[in-house]
Formats: sequence, C-alpha cells, structure tokens
Amino acid sequence: MSGVIIEKGDGYAVIFMSNKNKRNALDSELSKALISKAVDISKDDDIRAVVLAGTDHIFCSGADLNEFSAALEKDALGHYKNMETDVKVFDIVKIINKPVIAAVEGYALGGGFGLACSAHIVVSSPSCRFGMPELSLGIFPYVIFPYVKNAIGARNAVTLALTRKIIDANEAKRIGVVYEIADDPIEKAKAIAKSIASLSPTVLQLSMNAINDLSEEKIDSKYLALLRIINFAAEDLKIGTSAFKKKIKPEWRGK
Repeated sequence: MSGVIIEKGDGYAVIFMSNKNKRNALDSELSKALISKAVDISKDDDIRAVVLAGTDHIFCSGADLNEFSAALEKDALGHYKNMETDVKVFDIVKIINKPVIAAVEGYALGGGFGLACSAHIVVSSPSCRFGMPELSLGIFPYVIFPYVKNAIGARNAVTLALTRKIIDANEAKRIGVVYEIADDPIEKAKAIAKSIASLSPTVLQLSMNAINDLSEEKIDSKYLALLRIINFAAEDLKIGTSAFKKKIKPEWRGK
C-alpha cells in the first residue's frame, strides 16, 4: 500500500512518499495521495515551506512497472480517464504554491526525476542516481519533459531523454538539477525550509507568485498527455516494456 507521511517542523512540513517494497514507485495511489496533501498544505498558513522526500532512503524510482504494464491493455478512453492523476501529480509544486525543497536519495528516475526537477531547490545524497530511461520501454517522457527542460535547459534535457543515461549526483549538480550534495539530504533540506519559513509570510507569498508566473515555459499538460495516450497505442511500447522486464534487447516493429 502506498501513500504519504506528513511531518511538521518549525514553519515547514515534510512530505514523505511511501511505496513499500517498490522503491517508492509513483503508482496511482501514491499520485492521488500527493495531490490531496498538496491541496491541504496549500491551505495551511502555518506551513510556509515544504520538503519533498521518500521513505527508506529512496526518493522515487519512477512508475510502478506492474501498473504500467497493465495500462498497456487500456484503450484511449481508459487512459483519458486517468489523465487527471497522471498529469496533475507533476503540478503539486504549483498547487502547494510555497517553496519546495526536494531531498533526494537513492533514485530519482522517470517520474521521480520529474518531481525533483519541478521542485525549487534540490538537495541530493552523494550516491543518488537521476535519469529518464523511458525511451528504452518505447515511450517518450512526455509529461515530465517540460519540467526537466525548465530545470536544466533544452540541450541537456534532450540529451538525457534520448541517451537514457543515468547520471550521478555530481553530474546532476553540474547541469543544474542539484543545488547541494549532502550526506543527510533530508536534514539539510529541513534546515533550508526552516530558514525560508522565517521570512515574511506576505513577501514570501508574493515571491512565489512571481516565481510561478515568470516560469520559463508555460506547460501545455493536456497536449502532452494526449501524445502520451497516442504512444500507449503503439505496439512497440508493449514490445519494449516486455523486453525491459525480461532484461533482453527489444525487437522493434515500427508500429
């Protein structure tokens, strides 16, 4: 069973993603819980900064592969019905509308990488790994790509998507994903959140409005979700997913 755990500090809250035995994979249940808690926190004036982290020293390993495989059997209408959750979970930083510091350990892959890139500040453990391996399955990382692009620039985002390269914390810092590398990223993120929460609440809110309104790129989530639905109809996605699970090289059919 997946969900979130909330821990409150001095003017801040920590959202822990928890999906036991699945490396905190971002399944539908966890996505819905994140969206719900984001809405609650956005309305809580006592919380002025947020830390996003994962339990068991893992941030988020990406999609739940079993749930993803099951989704291959859905028709377009089935994917459309899930679109709200699949897309909205990556808007939780905007929903919260307060400074969000991602404390990243273990893995930040696929959707986990998207969540990290959507945060305002990222603190990483030295051993964390980042990347977008989706094309190896036969699908482009449509929904998270704009957040990655905003965080590290178009050239770096395209390179990571096409090469599917998994990078370490030092490389993630070099290209702009990570602000600081710390042995205990959660405690470091809490310290940053506490410092931010000590600022004027009024000025801080005005600052967040400016940051959100002046974001580099306005994201057309519905269009990207539509492309994702079309990609799910591709036979090559089933081939790629099956090959990935079997750890063999896929034999693409171009369909």
